[in-house]
Amino acid sequence: MTVKPETNFWKNLKTLLENGLEKYLVSRIESYSTPGFPDCVVFHKKTGFFTLELKLIHRNNRILISPLQTAWNKWYGGSGAPVFILVGGLEGRRVKLFSGASAQELREKDIDSVPGLYEGSLKDLELWSVVHASSKK
Repeated sequence: MTVKPETNFWKNLKTLLENGLEKYLVSRIESYSTPGFPDCVVFHKKTGFFTLELKLIHRNNRILISPLQTAWNKWYGGSGAPVFILVGGLEGRRVKLFSGASAQELREKDIDSVPGLYEGSLKDLELWSVVHASSKK
C-alpha cells in the first residue's frame, strides 16, 4: 500500500515535535462535523494550544486550500487566535509557515507572494518560538 505524501508530511512533523528537544503534544484531527477545521491541534508549555493546517506545494508554487479551510483560518486568525498553515514539499525539503490570517492570500497567490513567518528545514523549525513571537504582534 502506497502512503500519501500528506501522510508522510504529517508523520515527519509528529515525530519531530514529539521527539525533539522541545516536547509538544500533537493530535491529528479528522473532523467531518466542523468543515474547515485544521489538521492538527498542538500544545506546548510555552505557547499553550494552537492549530496547524498542513498543506503540500502543488504546481505553480501554490497550495490547494478549500473555501471552508480559508474561511475558518481567516475568521480565527483574523481574530487573533493562534492558527497557522504549514506548507511542505518545497525544494530542498523546506517548509514555510504562515499565519492562518493569510489563508485568502494563499488561496489566490503563489506562496512566494505571501509573507511567511518561517522558511527553512522542518527539523530546524522552532515552532514554539515562532508561535510565541507571532502572538506578541
